[in-house]
Amino acid sequence: MSKKNSLLYLVDKVNDKVGSFSSFVVPLLGFLILFEVIMRYAFNRPTIWVHDTSQFLFGAAYMLGAGYTLLLRGHVNMDMLYIRFSKRGKALADAATGVLVLAFLSVLVWQSGLMAWESIIFNEHLTQSVFEPPLYPIKIIFFLGCILFLLQALAHWVRDVIVLLAKVEKPANTETKG
Repeated sequence: MSKKNSLLYLVDKVNDKVGSFSSFVVPLLGFLILFEVIMRYAFNRPTIWVHDTSQFLFGAAYMLGAGYTLLLRGHVNMDMLYIRFSKRGKALADAATGVLVLAFLSVLVWQSGLMAWESIIFNEHLTQSVFEPPLYPIKIIFFLGCILFLLQALAHWVRDVIVLLAKVEKPANTETKG
């Protein structure tokens, strides 16, 4: 296995593990909401922390799952046209649109990194809430999710370029689920 392919495999593996881990957040989220409903309606004792915590957990699961979803090719695609392309045609379409995706994700990583850093420096808290949780943990998670998403997009783009340059079948994502 070449060094390029081992790096692509590493990106796939990291996104697979992080995405699988983030899927466990969803049942936790359901449990927290159930807990809030029981406390509110059965005991007339609503919590001040479940609403904010559940929003943060949902955001974490969403962002940490973005690279995983791309790994499984689960994002939206124009299948009506795309399925008619040859393997090289698909690689060309993916490489061309991949440049735009990489540009967008690069800006997203840059800006989310700045937001996370400022949140840490200023010890930012959610002031619209009685709970007032710190915002920097979720902003750091958002930043990390953006990095993983960018790395997975870059891995897909590299695979597409390999197909275009080498005129071989597109290297498959290894050890993916689905």
